[in-house]
Parts: sequence; C-alpha cells; structure tokens
Amino acid sequence: MIKPVVFRNKGQQIIGVLHKPENIKPYERVPGIVMFHGFTGNKSEAHRLFVQIARGLSASGFTILRFDFRGSGDSDGDFEDITLPDEVSDAERAITFLLKQRNVDREKIGVIGLSMGGRVAAILASKDLRIKFAVLYSPALGSLRERLLSLMSKEALRRLDSGEPIEFSGGWYLKKAFFETIDYVVPLDVMEKIKVPILIIHGDKDEVIPVEESIKAYERVKGLNEKNELYIVKGGDHTFSKKEHTLEVLRKTVEWLNSLNLR
Repeated sequence: MIKPVVFRNKGQQIIGVLHKPENIKPYERVPGIVMFHGFTGNKSEAHRLFVQIARGLSASGFTILRFDFRGSGDSDGDFEDITLPDEVSDAERAITFLLKQRNVDREKIGVIGLSMGGRVAAILASKDLRIKFAVLYSPALGSLRERLLSLMSKEALRRLDSGEPIEFSGGWYLKKAFFETIDYVVPLDVMEKIKVPILIIHGDKDEVIPVEESIKAYERVKGLNEKNELYIVKGGDHTFSKKEHTLEVLRKTVEWLNSLNLR
C-alpha cells in the first residue's frame, strides 16, 4: 500500500510517499526505513530506482518513506538555495515523521541513501541515536568542495563570490552557501562514530563517485560491527541503471536486512 504524505521543516512543505506492507495488522509493528535521494535527484530517483527498492522492501515487511529534500522534486524551496546542513535537517525531520506512523517499530528505524543522500545518511548515522542501521548506495563520502569548485571557470567563481547563483550543470543553479557547507562534515572523517550495522553498495564502473571511496570507508568501519559489509556490483554504474544491477542491489539489500533479524 502506498500513499502520498506531506510534512514540514522550517516552514516549508516536504512531499513524500509512504510504502506500507500489505495486510498489516492493527497491532503489528514493523521496521521502518527513510530513503535519501542524491544531488539533483528526487524521491523516485534515476530510472525509478527508489520506487523499485521501496516496493521490494515493503513487500519484505518494511515501511518505507521516500521524499524530496526541500528545493528538489515536488517539495517547497528552490534548488539554488540548498545546503548540506539543510538536507541533514530535512532527513532528521523525515525520521521524526516516520516514527509517528502507526505500525512502525520505533526501535527498528534505518536509512538508505544514494550518492549525496548517502553522505546525508552517513552523517546522521554517526550521531542520531534513533538510527539502528544504514545502507549506503554509491555514497559521496570524501571531501567535495575543492573538487566541485575546480570544475568552474574563473568568471563563474567571481559571480559566485558576488552572491549570484551560477549554473552548475544542465539548468541546475547553486549559490555560494552550498559550496561553503558541503564539507561541514566529511563522512570519511566520522565513519568510526557509526556504531550501528552498515552496508555499503557500490558499482565498480561508477563514473561519478569512484568505488575506491567506499573501499576506504569500509576499511574504517569493518571492525566496528560484525554485520558491516561492502558489496561491489560488478559492472554497476552510479545508479545501477541496468535492470540486472537494480535487482542485484535489491536482493543484496533485502538479504542483508534479513540478517539483522529485524522482523
């Protein structure tokens, strides 16, 4: 069963979709997961990746919330105003919203993040005690500010410093605040603080975030929890766009979650 939902953060509306298992009993409590989309993404994600993952996990007994960060998808706000702290704030509010849902087990809440959403998920998992497990897909975990700024012309940098929004790529505009906050927490620096089980899934043909970044992150967490795992999708790109890779990611996610004995 799915239904559209609306919640608010800092006076703005956030639009989401809630997936609940079929035939759930009134007294039953099931684990919940919040999904965080990537940079320029939305609650459906590329080739509807998040829709497919949410459907599969819901069929496996989880309640799933996928939503648009403010400035993305159908939510309030403008993309040019986004900052990483604001996305973390939206993510925290989304967890609060899911915890209030009937039938959700408050002690079994986790997160799934893709790319920049994986950055958000890792930051939250390092500090938010409500999170009991985390799954990171192609996560952006290293420093980004200098890498992103290096892609811009001197004129673009001048305009950025003057307060103008500049076109970053394909009609997506950003302001200086985004670049100033993108590394306010670098997940690679706080991975050791993540005590809950964590699964990292990355394609070895990722053209956006090198798989080596996830390998480095896993080296920092592998001894912290016996359930921690790095899974590499052979031939997988950044969003696992081939159908067989999407299905592989879903199978691995369900298998790993089942190993946590959440249900």
